[in-house]
Amino acid sequence: FPKPAGLSWAEAAAFPLAAVTAYRGLFSRGGLRSGETVLVLGAGSGVSTFAVSLAIQAGARVLVTSSSDEKIERAQSLGAEAGVNYATTPDWAEAVAELGPVDLVLDSVGSTWQQSLDAVRPGGRVVVFGGTGGTEVTLQVRPFYFRQQSLYGTQLGSPRDFEALLRMLEAAAWKPVLDSVRPLAEAEAGLARLESGEHFGKLVLEIA
Repeated sequence: FPKPAGLSWAEAAAFPLAAVTAYRGLFSRGGLRSGETVLVLGAGSGVSTFAVSLAIQAGARVLVTSSSDEKIERAQSLGAEAGVNYATTPDWAEAVAELGPVDLVLDSVGSTWQQSLDAVRPGGRVVVFGGTGGTEVTLQVRPFYFRQQSLYGTQLGSPRDFEALLRMLEAAAWKPVLDSVRPLAEAEAGLARLESGEHFGKLVLEIA
């Protein structure tokens, strides 16, 4: 695939993996439609920033969670309607549900499956693509099947997903969110920032 004409090389470097993961989770697996509400967990990651922009472009209403009020505000600057700080709101799933029916949850945390199912409406969908918060979960089975919810796993994306993503990008008003662009010699500092969780968007290393 050629570099999209509207992107710089740094933006193009940040685009493929995170963006196609977000696209596949939202649309190929999650079936997101215009007018629906999607909850994106973990505002600030590369995938989540793409998910916010893609969902809004598709006509969806977007909610987010984060442990940082600043990241929630930045997600709102991308178009998210509202957010819940899970660090200060232990019952964040209930708080999200009070913001209105949630049709789809995009969950990169893994250990939050139960909370994601609590937040989504009866008949809603949860798409999981990560385990940053842990790889083991305990689920309440009866509410899950009584509420007729769906739980999907996903990863990366197919060439067909990427082609569809590029078509969306051509019509988009948004660009990839870059936290920072550093020379390769500063890779260690970039990894330290990534590990700190303070970043918002993608970190890019340039090779001179």
